[in-house]
Amino acid sequence: MEGTQPLDETVGNAPRLRFGRNKLLVVASVIQGLGLLLCLTYICLHFYASQVPSQSTSTQSISVGFTRCENEKGFIITSQNKQETMKVQDNSIIINCDGFYLISLKGYFSQEVSLGLQYRKSRKPLLPLNKVRSVDSITVAYLGYKDKVYLNVTTHNISCEDIQVNGGELILIHQSPGEFCVH
Repeated sequence: MEGTQPLDETVGNAPRLRFGRNKLLVVASVIQGLGLLLCLTYICLHFYASQVPSQSTSTQSISVGFTRCENEKGFIITSQNKQETMKVQDNSIIINCDGFYLISLKGYFSQEVSLGLQYRKSRKPLLPLNKVRSVDSITVAYLGYKDKVYLNVTTHNISCEDIQVNGGELILIHQSPGEFCVH
């Protein structure tokens, strides 16, 4: 017994090493299997997404001009392009999609005016401007379905009909496609 180790050290070390190594191999195999499963799932979803036709809707936008003012209606807005995705109705631009809109308002007036871009009767106007002869403003606003965008004009000691405008333009471009829309 001179060259051998005591029995409790030999018996204790041998089975634990085999069991620990087998356990480590099983855990590594499970992790590799999960990784492979995730990889295959990603590839299948990517392939499926490329096969499904996209439901892209055209971007809602409109460019309107305003050149004359009528006392009861304010500035008359008209769309030059019949292919616009948004429509003018009752001197207002009708909003059909919820979301953020880029809004640009430009124009040069013959007299000082105060104007605001209204979108709901109970809200403060977008781009409120007091006693200006020109406007070149851009803003982003959240508009909702059934909102109506229109110009509200106030003149100072002059009839609205006596005011001339040059380069009057209002542009709305929907910035969040995929939001709620009614067509």
